[in-house]
Amino acid sequence: MSTISSASRRLTAARVLLAIAGIYISQTIVTALTTQALPSLLRSEGASLTVAGLTALLWVPWGVRFLWAPWVERMRLPPGRLERRSRTLVLTGQWIMAAILVGMGLASWAGHFSLDSFAVWLLAGLLLAAVVSASTDVACDGFTVEQLAGQRRGWGNVAQVGGSYVGAMLGAGGFLLVAGKAGWPAALVAAGLAIVLLGLPMLLLREPPRDQALAVDHRPGLLHALRRPQVRTGLLLMLLSSVGVRLTLGMFGPFMLDRGMSLEQVGWLFGSLHIGAGLTGAVLGGVLVRAAPGWRAVWIAVGLKAGVLLALALAAPAASLTVLTILVGLTFAVLGCVWVALYSALMNLTSPLQAGVDFTVFQSADALLAMAGGVAGGWLAEHLGYHFCFGLAAALSVIATGVVWRHARLERLENGVAASAQGAVHVG
Repeated sequence: MSTISSASRRLTAARVLLAIAGIYISQTIVTALTTQALPSLLRSEGASLTVAGLTALLWVPWGVRFLWAPWVERMRLPPGRLERRSRTLVLTGQWIMAAILVGMGLASWAGHFSLDSFAVWLLAGLLLAAVVSASTDVACDGFTVEQLAGQRRGWGNVAQVGGSYVGAMLGAGGFLLVAGKAGWPAALVAAGLAIVLLGLPMLLLREPPRDQALAVDHRPGLLHALRRPQVRTGLLLMLLSSVGVRLTLGMFGPFMLDRGMSLEQVGWLFGSLHIGAGLTGAVLGGVLVRAAPGWRAVWIAVGLKAGVLLALALAAPAASLTVLTILVGLTFAVLGCVWVALYSALMNLTSPLQAGVDFTVFQSADALLAMAGGVAGGWLAEHLGYHFCFGLAAALSVIATGVVWRHARLERLENGVAASAQGAVHVG
């Protein structure tokens, strides 16, 4: 019996890109709402700094979701069966997140709660939403990896990263805007309805079955991922490529405030420049991935990041706000480029037997690095100065550039040898 080709088991590019964009916008709405908008909202309504600080715990599900990722992947890819259940799991997760947000908004309306008195319930509900979002993201990642291949991967990563920037804009700035105009219960309801609408592209597609060769009795697991040299190599290169980002990303706002910007100006900086520069960088990252596929794109992007961070370190002590704003904007743009290139390269290292688990391992490691790097960056900036923090990040990025460049060079040489050997076999 003939099997259907792998290419025929993928959806058309336009439908996949729309679905991916909707998925990642929704996921980031929840993340940005809980980690960016909520602390400001709680404090503005009179909640204590302790309560506002508890929102940092909502990052935890993203850092530890690798623990239950195999269970999600087993539901997504039933062993011994051709069907995929990514669409079902993603939509179920989207609807549960929407129901939590809408339910909390309506409950607060009906009970006329103040935000301060409702804070504990709000944190508990958003923690549940974060767990659902982090779990759903395992299926999202598996779907994305499977439905993107070759030249489609770069643009798919643009939709993925670009969707995250749009979601951050809606979940942080958009949520606060609605909360300021119509109240926080209305903002919760609006966020939930937005997630439902963003799930429509996924609802309207039909996920194709797997290849017969992949429908084996494999049980996805962490040990299978960590035993693969591709995953171990990817973890090392990803952590090296990201550590400079994670040391500095949380310091840009405090840095600009300390250099004389008002809080409102910093809000505009992150609400407009951050999003605009990041989206621009993501598109440029897609172009870069097409021109220099694989890890070549990563070392180029990380090298650009090292250069911008070095310029920021040198300018930090005395440069004008205009110069610093330009450099911060360039940093945001380069970061968008880095994410697209890095995600594309990491997707190439995942196993077709458990793509969701493998990619989740990479992202969970990055989330844990973000938590540790944020703490370390704050300590370095406070005790040794912003210029030292940015300079160390630049130095680490230079090291990462060299390591990734060497890996990309070896990879090209190995591929060339393999292609030559294959050609010799055909000739013989």
